[in-house]
Amino acid sequence: MASLQKKVQLPGKSAQQLYDKVSVDIDRFLEKSGISKFEIQRDAQKKQVRIKSSMVNATLSCTDGCMELDGKLSLLASPFKSKIEEGIEKWVRKSFPEKA
Repeated sequence: MASLQKKVQLPGKSAQQLYDKVSVDIDRFLEKSGISKFEIQRDAQKKQVRIKSSMVNATLSCTDGCMELDGKLSLLASPFKSKIEEGIEKWVRKSFPEKA
């Protein structure tokens, strides 16, 4: 399995602000990515979103000023790693225009 790790610095954003945005947008992001049959677990206390599917297992953690993605891609999803990373960058630019 290929690893998928991404850290995005968003100075001035609280962990709660980041978690709120991610937890609302994650369903739509995954549907657009083409990943089918996924399970999302939201943990408001830890400010984490976990994604599980046959294609990817990942945890997105929000802290003050930072979002960090740590995951594994299946062999079938590995060739699409760069497309997934591009999708994440596009979402960050759209969701946090001050970052762009």
